[in-house]
Amino acid sequence: MLSLGIPNEIYLFGSPVLGFLALVPLYLVFANSKSYKDTFIFMALHTGLTHLMSSYWLAYFKDFAALTLGASAIGTAVVGGICGLFFYIPFYITGGPENRKSYFIENKISFTSLKILWFALCYVTYEWVKSTGFLAYPWGTLYQTTYHFKIFTQIADITGVYGISFLMAYFSALVGEGFLLYFSRTTEESKRRSFFGFSCTAITLAALFCASFLYGIVQYTKTRLPEKIVNTIMVQQNADPWTLSSDDSTILASERLTQEKLEEAKSAGTSVDLIVWSEGCLKYRFPRSASHYSYYPTEKPLIPFIKETGIPFLLGGSYAPEYGTKHFNGALLFDSEGNFRGAYPKNHLVPLAEAVPFSDIKVVAEFFKKAIGISAGWSAGDKYTMFCIPCSFPDEKIPEISNVISLKESYSDSIKEKKPFVTFSAPICYDDAFPDVCRPLVKYGSEFFMNITDDSWSKKKSAEYQHFVISYFRAIEQRTTLARSTNAGYSVVINPAGKIVMDMPLFKEHAEFVQIPVYKKQTTIYQRFGNWLPVLAFLTIIFSMCKSYVTKDKSLIVKSERKLFKKTKKIKKSDKIYSKGK
Repeated sequence: MLSLGIPNEIYLFGSPVLGFLALVPLYLVFANSKSYKDTFIFMALHTGLTHLMSSYWLAYFKDFAALTLGASAIGTAVVGGICGLFFYIPFYITGGPENRKSYFIENKISFTSLKILWFALCYVTYEWVKSTGFLAYPWGTLYQTTYHFKIFTQIADITGVYGISFLMAYFSALVGEGFLLYFSRTTEESKRRSFFGFSCTAITLAALFCASFLYGIVQYTKTRLPEKIVNTIMVQQNADPWTLSSDDSTILASERLTQEKLEEAKSAGTSVDLIVWSEGCLKYRFPRSASHYSYYPTEKPLIPFIKETGIPFLLGGSYAPEYGTKHFNGALLFDSEGNFRGAYPKNHLVPLAEAVPFSDIKVVAEFFKKAIGISAGWSAGDKYTMFCIPCSFPDEKIPEISNVISLKESYSDSIKEKKPFVTFSAPICYDDAFPDVCRPLVKYGSEFFMNITDDSWSKKKSAEYQHFVISYFRAIEQRTTLARSTNAGYSVVINPAGKIVMDMPLFKEHAEFVQIPVYKKQTTIYQRFGNWLPVLAFLTIIFSMCKSYVTKDKSLIVKSERKLFKKTKKIKKSDKIYSKGK
């Protein structure tokens, strides 16, 4: 059910309703599990099938389908299965489902509240684990289903996306437990105790939802006025670089689209501050290839074209700052004179496609190349690079300057003629799916995100929208603007509340002039503390797991002592009867 709630070819932006109910079947299965083996198998099936059904388009990733889809599905299932073992801990404490009833009645403990909360904690921990590290893949997650539920998603600036997943898993578990209570055939005492726990949990969840909605309404309807505007031409050339032997046609198409929008802006009397082309549109490595692009494409060479426009360019291409084996997938910045000024190297690479583990070892590299045709690939960047360019004030209005003590009459005039500057970051493709990449960028000075992406190889709408929906939360988490300039889609600009400012159609050659709003920076709770919620959930699980063994041992001792006491009592009673008879 979860794969139907995630953006797909039917529900392009996903279905929140299906998302909230997606884990009900899984909860019902876990509630009747009898061993760790059961929970491992059920969770592995759930995670593996969700991955295959929602990310099937990974099969189009060049010739790497065996790894990108097959190996990733197996890996996801294994990770899911291992995480599934933790779901059984409450049952282990009680000696399994068959002993649960007697144990909790004797100890006057409601198992219902514990089981529902435990399920939510375990599931959010699983999503965090699968979205962290070298093999991280945040697709196939609960929060992906909530794009249309924009009021609810505003809590991401407090809890990150895991707060959203936690409440959704909590809701699914509550619904599942409601089914179990309704159809249960236990004693009235047991039902009463279970219903009390169920009611307390329902009230708690209702309070959390009410608080989330009230906070969401405030944030979503809040008036935000931009301090600066970046007048930008974003180009979507819809030319898959993987299928082209040369980048000439891509460059020429992008130049044509750029020129059309420049003429429109000139006719409207509007200046342009930045021109952006997508990831991977230039094949040759910079900075060494600057001379190449001074003469190619022969019809209209790139560097002279940039210089002719007199506008800074941000382009996606290969970046190799030093001679050697290392080269990076980069976001390249050119100034208004056509000079290459530097690049941001992509930090989080696609595992087993852009990056191969231990590829620096010759034997390993040769094995991958012979076995499945994968070479060493890109190197991962280890720097957070910012770009600073002149931009504009909103509506081209220059703010009034007062209290200026000038020694020269021309000094105040020069201030009025000055344009503001904006500092932005350019996370590349996969980067924008990871808070661990985007959060430091904002921390170190980025005023907005300008993501460049090439997902044209996927050939599916669902792939484009899934990537967008995952990246969408970065704007809310950091309360900043996110612009995505892609090869084939989904090219879009969203503001800090997640509202769309501009978007482009998928898989179409298109360009758009957009005024990207830049707002005053604010430090959110998530920006300050990061993924505090899943870390807290993980620590709770570890603590409970350690304690469970102690509790288990104590419960066995208590039970054995109780049995011994009953036997002793029976013996004494039989002795009394025997003595009376005698």
